[in-house]
Amino acid sequence: MRQRLTESDLRRIVNRVVNESEDDRKETLMKKLLRKLKGVSDKQLKYNIDNDLPWDWNGSKEGFYEKIEPKRYSRGSN
Repeated sequence: MRQRLTESDLRRIVNRVVNESEDDRKETLMKKLLRKLKGVSDKQLKYNIDNDLPWDWNGSKEGFYEKIEPKRYSRGSN
């Protein structure tokens, strides 16, 4: 079951993003907000960049390729 964001949750997220250090100037404010809303941590973002994964992927590279590659057989493992 998906949980909805409340106004206070959104305010908290926006305040956290705005108050972050200025070391992350490369990343736009909008992208930071999207990343926070999608739950992608700084560590995950670095992992995604290092492994040529979409910036908003929240998992391993193996899981990503398993998701995008079509199944060879309709049953069982590949």
